[in-house]
Amino acid sequence: MRYGILGPLEVTRTGETVTPSTPQQRTVLALLLANADSWVSLGTMVDELWPARTPRSARVIVQVAVSKLRKVLPVKAIRTGPSGYLLTVDGAEFDQSEFVTQARRGRELMGAGKLGPARELLAAALGRWRGDALCDVAGGPVLEAHARWLTELRLSTVDSKVRIDLAAGRCHDVIAELTVLLARDPGQEVLAGSLMVALHQAGRSAEAADVVDRVAAFVEADPGPVLRRLVTDPSAWELPRTVVHTAQLPPAVPDFVGRADIRCSSLTVLCGPSGGGKTALAVRIAHDRRDEFPDGQLFAQLRGVATAEVLGSFLSALGCEVPHGLLERQQLFRSVTADRRILVVLDDAAGEAQVRPLLPGGAGCAVLVTSRSRLSGLEGAAVAEVAELTEAESLALLSAVAGADRVAAEEESARELVRLCGQLPLAVRVAGAKLASTKYLLVRELVERMADERRRLAELKVGDLDVRAGVEIGYSSCDPLQRKLLRLLGWFDSVDLPEWAMATLLDGDPSAALAGLVEAQLVAVTGRDRLGQLRYRPHELIRVFGHERLLVEEPAREAALDRLLKSYLDVSVRADRRLPTGRFPLSPAEKAADPAVVRRAEADPLGWRDAESAMLRCLVRLAHRHGRWALAGRLAEVCAARPGDRRIEVIGLVSARHTGDRRAQAVSLCRLGDLHWNAHGRANRARVYYDMACRIFTGLDDRAGLGRALAARADIDVERGDIERAQVCLEDGLVMLRQVDDQTGQADVLRQLGTVLADRDRPAEAIRCFEDSVRLARGLGDRRREAHAGKQLADVLRRNGDHDRAGALLEDALAASIRLADRHWEAHVLRSLGELSDAEDPLTRSLEMFQESGHEHATAYALRSLGEWHRRHGQDDRADALLRASLVVFEGIDDRRGRAYALLGLGQLRHRAGDSAAGRRAVRESITLFAGLGFTGWQAEARRTLRRLTPASPA
Repeated sequence: MRYGILGPLEVTRTGETVTPSTPQQRTVLALLLANADSWVSLGTMVDELWPARTPRSARVIVQVAVSKLRKVLPVKAIRTGPSGYLLTVDGAEFDQSEFVTQARRGRELMGAGKLGPARELLAAALGRWRGDALCDVAGGPVLEAHARWLTELRLSTVDSKVRIDLAAGRCHDVIAELTVLLARDPGQEVLAGSLMVALHQAGRSAEAADVVDRVAAFVEADPGPVLRRLVTDPSAWELPRTVVHTAQLPPAVPDFVGRADIRCSSLTVLCGPSGGGKTALAVRIAHDRRDEFPDGQLFAQLRGVATAEVLGSFLSALGCEVPHGLLERQQLFRSVTADRRILVVLDDAAGEAQVRPLLPGGAGCAVLVTSRSRLSGLEGAAVAEVAELTEAESLALLSAVAGADRVAAEEESARELVRLCGQLPLAVRVAGAKLASTKYLLVRELVERMADERRRLAELKVGDLDVRAGVEIGYSSCDPLQRKLLRLLGWFDSVDLPEWAMATLLDGDPSAALAGLVEAQLVAVTGRDRLGQLRYRPHELIRVFGHERLLVEEPAREAALDRLLKSYLDVSVRADRRLPTGRFPLSPAEKAADPAVVRRAEADPLGWRDAESAMLRCLVRLAHRHGRWALAGRLAEVCAARPGDRRIEVIGLVSARHTGDRRAQAVSLCRLGDLHWNAHGRANRARVYYDMACRIFTGLDDRAGLGRALAARADIDVERGDIERAQVCLEDGLVMLRQVDDQTGQADVLRQLGTVLADRDRPAEAIRCFEDSVRLARGLGDRRREAHAGKQLADVLRRNGDHDRAGALLEDALAASIRLADRHWEAHVLRSLGELSDAEDPLTRSLEMFQESGHEHATAYALRSLGEWHRRHGQDDRADALLRASLVVFEGIDDRRGRAYALLGLGQLRHRAGDSAAGRRAVRESITLFAGLGFTGWQAEARRTLRRLTPASPA
């Protein structure tokens, strides 16, 4: 069914006309159509049919008319209710509904600047008209008002379509159409104005005045001022403009990785160092959010571009005529964007003042800014720092650029490559592109070339991708003091510095320069250390660049380095002297540091050690590289008080040889021995170093040094099975230390001597040694040595049945170790507590702590203790795995004592598992090892075990 009122009333069904013919039916139907899907009261229908005089049978006549209409229209099309009548019409069946919908949508599209689709809809809407609305229906006031409304809507639609035609330059079509319409109704000023513009466009400007005259004659009054102005100025007539949907975003990087944690608000600053992937991230976010900003996306690269130029580009892209001045452009940009949803991406902003004029005016808009600086002064901005990638993300990016198979084939080299790139996205991408472009180049070969700092940045260039260029821009934007600080920081590879260290380097206050570098993302704050100091570090590639400039632009670099070396040595020595001394006490250093720094370190010497450990190692290497032999040797000494590495100890020895300090050489040799023995269990290597040290101390007649060196060597004698010699060395060393009244050395030697005596099954003498060691340590106020001796005393007491006293000593030792933050010895005490209380938890925690510290020797003993616990509790599978793991380590470090312990337990396990022969073999081997070591007590225990495992001979 179709209904039409845009012209004569028309009703058709499947193409056949079924329009009612009687006047009453036509009026009732027209009234119902004009109010389609709304109730029309019976009274309204009566008034519409008889506006002047209502007959007495009016209601009956209406009811009869409705009844006849029902016979023509679809079933249930007309409903009757208390409110009157309601005609239900599908919008697709009614020309008025179709016209109104198309006209409204056409005007919406025109307002959005989509002129082509708008004209198509407006023309289609006008095409539904067949004449004047309801021209053949006799109606009253309601239908007359409805017809006028439709006519006004038709004229408005014509006006919109005509203006689109004028905007498109179709002036001749407009002239033909409007000439006809105005001939019918010369008083339509809106259509007259469009006709005048069309005449101007067609070059017939002289005729425009005639149009005004015809309008004036028809309305018998002067036309409005706009129409009069159009006689000479057609630009006064507002025409729609096509709005191009602006999508200026660069293509998203296809192999983008990481950054999933970064969220954006309506104004977000993505800040980070050059090459950190800020632009790629901003573009990726913008592409992901395009649907939220249907009115367009704008993009501008700001570095080196005037703000007025950027605004002009934005306005032109939005279809606006660009005004001349910066202020005018700024105001127009805000006006144009006030009611739109536009995303603006501003790349590489230098400062807040560059960004503010480019902010859109609408609440529905969003802005993404990338900058090397945080732009902290930008009101309402959320700042997101774009840090370097993680190792996994860097490898993923390298794989995407260079090829996954190629990276997987040299995985370790690839890890080193991304480390050398500082995990900076641009650097990783350049390295990947270099590999991709040179198929024969191995990853390890590129790593070898980049390992040399002098050529690293030169290697990080391919095509127009150049890491150095970005770093140079940041460096050149700094003031002179900031550049000086960046150069000096180039010395410090992979370490962070506190502010006082930078003050020492600059020989002045660095706070302003440092704040500027942090703001510019050239230096990062890495956090607070245990002393509460903020620590700072440049990105690795910025540091490399700084070192390059240091060698070229910093004539006073050596003096700055000397100041720092002396200051660190001064603070370290004074902090360490507040702690229990190591095997060799430190001598005082020249007072060179800021007193405030010294006071802070002396107040928390353990915090100082923790905070400055990495920095001290870096300084040792720097002093060695620059030939500062005395300083290198002394700094190596303070490093040795911490878990060391062989390189530091070797530097200490080399430096002592350069300075000709024989005693320092001997001390360095002992420390090298300690490193090999205590950290790695390498007895043979350690013995070589201890023997060399003993010869030097003997030649110097240094009894304190020789006594301590003999004590160190005694451990190796025990390991080699020469327990008699070990005991003699310790007793001789003790005599020497007593002769020079070295009470600290005596306390250490007594502990070692007590251990040897205990292993030789002489518990009473061992206990006296440990008690003497505790007494000496207590007299010195040395809580660490007191705790060590107390723990070892407790072990002997436990093995001899005095569990109560052993437990008390171990509790005290544990409390002291925790208070002193001595995690290594804390783990030792936990192992002893587990063995005393037969508890699994302390044994497990001890093993975990040794494994975390990487102490191979101690880990093996913890494995053995935990394995023995499982064996005693019948958990044989777990016990076997742990004891075998300990045996592997003991064999690897050639620890015969540990092998004997492990074999004794494994022998009992194998016997219990049914392999008695294998069990007895293991126990016999442990007996041989204990005998070779001279451990009579353990040898006797192993023999008792063997007797239990050996079946009795038949009678």
